[in-house]
Amino acid sequence: MGTVVEYTPDQTMTKIQDFTNAALQAVTSEMVTETASKLVKMVEFADDVIQPETLELLKVLPDVSKSLEHALLEVKKLEENGTLNTLFQVVSMIQSMKAALTGPMVSDMMEKAVKGVEIADEMLQKGSLDLVDGMVTAFYEAKSERQEKEPMSMFQLLRSLSTKETREGMSLLLTFVQKLPKQIL
Repeated sequence: MGTVVEYTPDQTMTKIQDFTNAALQAVTSEMVTETASKLVKMVEFADDVIQPETLELLKVLPDVSKSLEHALLEVKKLEENGTLNTLFQVVSMIQSMKAALTGPMVSDMMEKAVKGVEIADEMLQKGSLDLVDGMVTAFYEAKSERQEKEPMSMFQLLRSLSTKETREGMSLLLTFVQKLPKQIL
């Protein structure tokens, strides 16, 4: 190792002044301008970081990092097995379909939807909901009544036509079948 030289306080002060003078002579005005510019940028950056939103984000970042890591791993898996590509293709197809819709097409669909609502409203006004409810109830009653019984014989079927309820039901059913083609054709 080298020898240590001890200076007197006056000698130390002289050495410091010599060093400072040499440093000041080596500094150009461009260096000072550039250093000042960098210092201003550092202060601006620090000011941006110290904003409340940034500080809140920095506080939450450790908690969110695991979740973000998990999400990125899941996206990687989706990409590896082709699901992500399929999803992009589906989105592209939907966008194409959306772009292909024209005003008249949308208008036609809306017209059909309105017509469907009108038909449903008309059916409700004419008591079709009660009719459907009655049909469902009658079906389940008949099903439970016929459970674990042998099918009716031909004679039993003919004899059942003699009851008023059976004739009413058959008459309603036959009248419905006769009227149906006129309404749907």
